[in-house]
Amino acid sequence: MSSTADKLVEDYLKRLNAELRGLPRARRRELVDEISEHIVEARADLESENEAAIRTLLDRLGDPEEIAAEARERFGLAPRKVGWKEVGALIMLPIGGVILPVLGWFIGIVLLWVSDAWSTRDKLVGTLLFPGGLLLPVALGVLASESSGCGTVVTPQLSPELNNASNCPPPDGTGAWEVALVVMLILVPLVTTVYLARRMRRMSIATA
Repeated sequence: MSSTADKLVEDYLKRLNAELRGLPRARRRELVDEISEHIVEARADLESENEAAIRTLLDRLGDPEEIAAEARERFGLAPRKVGWKEVGALIMLPIGGVILPVLGWFIGIVLLWVSDAWSTRDKLVGTLLFPGGLLLPVALGVLASESSGCGTVVTPQLSPELNNASNCPPPDGTGAWEVALVVMLILVPLVTTVYLARRMRRMSIATA
């Protein structure tokens, strides 16, 4: 159970450290060390160190997000106003490649990386999931639409029954994996944008 307890405490402190991004490094380290020492002392007083007891202990300390919010207020930190870089990144990442093929998405990436409203991990998520944004699914849709258009053979010499006969091969059925792929290509950029927007609200802070 000790290993489970250690893992719970480790995850809690990692979350706390992540929520404290934006505070001066010394202040952040001081607060994390303070909470860590408090956890050690509280664990020593437990009659039985089981998972439930550790979770109760951590719940009493408070959610890392709430602790971080109190720390920001204590140290005179205020939420950063969302600027044009952040708005531009959230717009251009999913649809920039459609507005300005390829180039638009790269503009979104540049805006993402020059902004300090996101952590490095968040920026990697925005860059790697999904390169190009919605450009690829839109391009595939256009190609599929063009390839589905078929001409008509009009031969007056033929009998009326054969006149206007289509020269297209019978359409193939769309496989389930193809549908799943298209859905994924559409959803991943949109979900990534929502993720970045939420992270921006929580992490976009600066010293006053």
